[in-house]
Amino acid sequence: MDPNLLKQLQKKVEEELRLREVGLLEFWVNEVKALEAKRHRDLAGLQTDLKTLVGRMETRLRLLKGGRG
Repeated sequence: MDPNLLKQLQKKVEEELRLREVGLLEFWVNEVKALEAKRHRDLAGLQTDLKTLVGRMETRLRLLKGGRG
């Protein structure tokens, strides 16, 4: 295969991965900001919401790794 074509394909793949990572991070940052904006009345409420968020993240990670949610 042509080395220039390989370099172009590699750049394209790297850019696509970078854009996906940016989108992923933006999503989770917005989720954390939403928790912050809730202004929880007590620590227990915040802990519950954080556990829910972590659970969602763990479920997504399992799905991405090929396991069952």
